[in-house]
Amino acid sequence: MTFVDEPGADTTVTLAVVLGPKIAFNRIDTEFTAVPGTPFRTLTLRMRSDLRFSYVFTRCAAAGDEQQVPDPFNPPPRFSECSVDRFSGASVAVLPDALPLPWLDQAEAQPAPAMESAVLASQLLGNERRIWVSMPPGELSGERALPFVIHLDGTPEHSAPSVRDALVRAGLIRPCVVVLVDQLGPRRYKELLCDPAFSRMLVEELLPWLRDRYPLSRDPGDVALAGESFGGLCAGWTALHHPATFGNAIIQSPSCGYHPELKGGTGAGELLRRTPMPTLIADFLAAEPAPIRIFHDAGELEGSNTHSRWLDHVLTGKGYDTVYREFAGGHDYAWWRGLFADALRWCFPVKAERARESH
Repeated sequence: MTFVDEPGADTTVTLAVVLGPKIAFNRIDTEFTAVPGTPFRTLTLRMRSDLRFSYVFTRCAAAGDEQQVPDPFNPPPRFSECSVDRFSGASVAVLPDALPLPWLDQAEAQPAPAMESAVLASQLLGNERRIWVSMPPGELSGERALPFVIHLDGTPEHSAPSVRDALVRAGLIRPCVVVLVDQLGPRRYKELLCDPAFSRMLVEELLPWLRDRYPLSRDPGDVALAGESFGGLCAGWTALHHPATFGNAIIQSPSCGYHPELKGGTGAGELLRRTPMPTLIADFLAAEPAPIRIFHDAGELEGSNTHSRWLDHVLTGKGYDTVYREFAGGHDYAWWRGLFADALRWCFPVKAERARESH
């Protein structure tokens, strides 16, 4: 695969990809080389043909100033802006044998669905945050209580409502409401880390607030809590401790190696040196099985997949209704945005779809 940049004179270029041990862009040290007689610089790498990954170019001027930019010849796709700034605005490479994400493709091609926005004031947390709500397409019965998914790390540009619309129009899922919850900058790194107060806010403040305004089901089986990375950690932990509220958890590359006394690390070797046991895994081991269903995915090429495999082993051993998938990539929105469609089909299938799954 050849990457091409046009950086200008006296500027070096390197590539950084969301593949590898860092939960961030992993830099490839080899610099792009000049193409004689042209303004272009190129870098050619031998790569697996099934990869999908986000990437950026790092340009370094002679004065030492660095600038991280998307590929000018492969602009960032729709939905590339996200709540975690360091991942936002990246280009995406899709190699020829990459697993297709057709529902994301359809979502990207359609106009954005309407969303309502309001501010939720939390007495439990002593703060305020923006909440965005997107109703499903089509005519809805006024007497019908709808299933819904609450997605952490929400933004008004989030892909989830558009992916939901594509699935509803195809008749593959029940019409469901998408709720997007704003995370408040640096507070994200407290609230999403197995914080009982934040989980109580979702249960005791957000849910009543939503049900006062929208025709939402009260059946826990019709409610999903979703998140990626730290958001996935929070979704899994909250569902475990509040199964009477959340009957489904969608955890995408969850940070399930987290424990407040542990520093970040990667790989199986770290597990041999680490005590105590990571919080989410320890809590699932200690608790009686909860009546929740869990959709869980992680990248083959991210450092945290060792912990995801461990968590899946625990969930399977305890008899949870769960599905675990690994994708050919890293800790990456490029996959999460598309595989969220599979998660919705897992949580809210139409009756015929669920009947096929049971066989």
